[in-house]
Amino acid sequence: MKRVCFLGASVMEGMGDESRLGMPGRLALLEADNDQSFIHYNLGVRGQTLREISTRAAAECRARFTDAKDFIVFATGSNDFALIESSTPQKPMPRTQMPRTPRRRAIKNFETLMHELAEIAPLLVFGPTPVDESKLPFFSTVSNMNFDFKNEDLASGSGEYAEICQGLNIPYINMHQALSESDDFMAGLAENDGLHSTGKGYQAMAEIVQSSPHWQGLIQA
Repeated sequence: MKRVCFLGASVMEGMGDESRLGMPGRLALLEADNDQSFIHYNLGVRGQTLREISTRAAAECRARFTDAKDFIVFATGSNDFALIESSTPQKPMPRTQMPRTPRRRAIKNFETLMHELAEIAPLLVFGPTPVDESKLPFFSTVSNMNFDFKNEDLASGSGEYAEICQGLNIPYINMHQALSESDDFMAGLAENDGLHSTGKGYQAMAEIVQSSPHWQGLIQA
């Protein structure tokens, strides 16, 4: 049976999904209904940047793949575009916010990781998901920091990622654009923390991936 590694951070992990399935689990169920079962490995780790993901990605995928038709789905996530400041939940965000990863470095880290992953297996990439800015900043109890996000930054970053993938002939789904038009995903953000949707949002994401000709080409290969 084909094996698929789903790499990313908290959105890939499925944070906020009350059913604990996340997008990968929901996608596996959708494909099982079509008699297109596959083994899925959810390798999302909440909070990680591209640099942090790159330290584990290759080894984790190689440890699980057994066939040349196994492949990787990578969610770029939003963490590199976070605006941060050390604080407590009671301390308001300062007016001057610093990017967690400088934009040029984030883009370079993304390009380096794409080269690395493409050497391991076929690859499908999707970009950052939209946020509900009215619910932010998001306080992380893991890092004890506030994380703020702007849809303008996420959308422009997604565009830069798409250009890199096009140049490397790697299929890319603009998830920010697609999910911004999803009532279920946006409602899920409003019901949760503004950064992570609820189960219905992850279901919408799974349906977008399943309907992609890029996904279908890989899963049916």
